[in-house]
Amino acid sequence: MSNTGRLRTKATNFGKRMVFRANRALGNYRDVVWIVGDGRSGTTWVSDLVNHDGRFREMFEPLHPQLVKAASFVQPHQYCRPGAMDDRLRDLMGSILSGGFCDPRVDFGNKALVYEGLLVKDIFANLMCYAACQAFPRVRPVLLIRNPFAVAASKYKKRDWFWGDEPLDLLNQPALREDFLAPFEDLIRQTSARGDFILNQVLIWAIVNYVPLQQFAPDDLHVCFYEQIYADPEGEISRLFRFIRNGEDCHVKLDDDLIRRPSRVVKQETSFKAGSSPVTSWKNEIDPQRIDDGLRLLEAFGFDGLYNDASMPDAGVLMRPAAVA
Repeated sequence: MSNTGRLRTKATNFGKRMVFRANRALGNYRDVVWIVGDGRSGTTWVSDLVNHDGRFREMFEPLHPQLVKAASFVQPHQYCRPGAMDDRLRDLMGSILSGGFCDPRVDFGNKALVYEGLLVKDIFANLMCYAACQAFPRVRPVLLIRNPFAVAASKYKKRDWFWGDEPLDLLNQPALREDFLAPFEDLIRQTSARGDFILNQVLIWAIVNYVPLQQFAPDDLHVCFYEQIYADPEGEISRLFRFIRNGEDCHVKLDDDLIRRPSRVVKQETSFKAGSSPVTSWKNEIDPQRIDDGLRLLEAFGFDGLYNDASMPDAGVLMRPAAVA
């Protein structure tokens, strides 16, 4: 990049910071929505639908430990006990969830001058979401779930990206092991020893969704499914907004082009336009034996039956306790 280009970039970033700080000073970030989900769960696409009118300042993966310098000390899928967040992480979370945090990658899509809320989306924050929401109670957390086999197949296509591929890294977090994972230790070690990318991702999916579902009371966390949003975007996003607005009746009208536009991180991999369904395409990409082995992992965490043969979810399954093998 030329010196002129660098100066232009610095000027743009400085101007954005001034806009963000002005909005914060004016109290424009009172509504804080935090969408969390495993990588390749559709968090970017769903964030675009939620922010269809551009009213939110959107913060893109501020806790990504490889791509956001300020978060480089955070482990991928780091667990935090409620009330036990260390000062460094608490300061970072406070800065993010108040709108004080600025970063060129995190804020690259924001171009407005005035905002009416803050929309944060993360793919490594499931295990700290509850602790952060206890510390910053204005936040409205949203957990996005997508079929674990679709997630694993999509990650496999992008396996050179940074996902966190080793389930032992989760087991080796002492507080997480003590609070949630001790009953699953043998299963985690056995799965890790196989060294199978797909099964590792299915297991990680199970852990990072199991923990927040155990922690949050049903009314304090909005759980939504990628597949249901895909089938009924306006209905599901309207339901999400009712959670954001504490039950206020609302109906969101979405533009068809926005609904069908591929996510900025998916491009044309699977999309409405490409004609392949992101709901069912994984069935042609994962062999039956791996699917059977993955289903046994999911059963241990109480997720058996979460998806039917058409790959559509049954939210009632989430109310069942896990049955550890």
